[in-house]
Amino acid sequence: MNFDLVLAGVGGQGVLSIAWVLDHAAHAAGWQLKQSEVHGMAQRGGAVSAFVRLSDAPVASDLIAAGSAALIASVEPLEALRYTGLLRTDGTVVTDVTPMVNIDNYPEHAALYEVLFSVPNIVAVDATRLAHAAGTMKAQNTVVLGAAAPLLPLPISAIEAQLQALFEPKGERIVQANLRAFRKGNAACGFVQALRAAGVPTARVARVSARLAFAPHPVDDELLAAWADRLLGPHGEATAAQVFAAPRLVPLDAVLAVTA
Repeated sequence: MNFDLVLAGVGGQGVLSIAWVLDHAAHAAGWQLKQSEVHGMAQRGGAVSAFVRLSDAPVASDLIAAGSAALIASVEPLEALRYTGLLRTDGTVVTDVTPMVNIDNYPEHAALYEVLFSVPNIVAVDATRLAHAAGTMKAQNTVVLGAAAPLLPLPISAIEAQLQALFEPKGERIVQANLRAFRKGNAACGFVQALRAAGVPTARVARVSARLAFAPHPVDDELLAAWADRLLGPHGEATAAQVFAAPRLVPLDAVLAVTA
């Protein structure tokens, strides 16, 4: 079995920290792997990426061919789109929706989101705000890792163990904040998977998941059913647009008041 993963973002967002965690978790789980990195002008907000290739057999190359990546995990939305040419037809994009405007010709945000949410398989999260709620703004990369984790061929426990090892030198408060951030991302992915399984269109799910205040535990079945009913209803498109336009994270149980 092979699993090719692209990690992306800009300098300072912790892309290579995600790679470190995944590499060590994969090694602990018995996978063989190769990884390559592109740092760019990292200290000036330039593009940073890593290709991670996992296999149950020796890996010959650290490069990912066009159309072969199972997953793109990005801490910046434009950087996520940069690598979609490498994605398999059944592959998934997991990304923070918070733009890092680091170039003069950065796309207008509405146009960016229109393209981003048209990706057939996408898990969109407001990783920056979720990280802040978890206890440290710097954990937006950990939120993205959590949202990608259910899609990886690695045990969640192995990833959490490596997160703990990475952040232990910074103290227990940072360890716990990153674990909360990771679990919030994990909950977001579960929410997206459940709504997609219920038949909610991808773009609607993406607009909603990108603005919800996920807790560090799975979303309960009542809330999942309520969101599915609302988004599949006659006003589902308008609801998704309204949620995405919210100036702050929307509580998960807000849907109950709307549908009551």
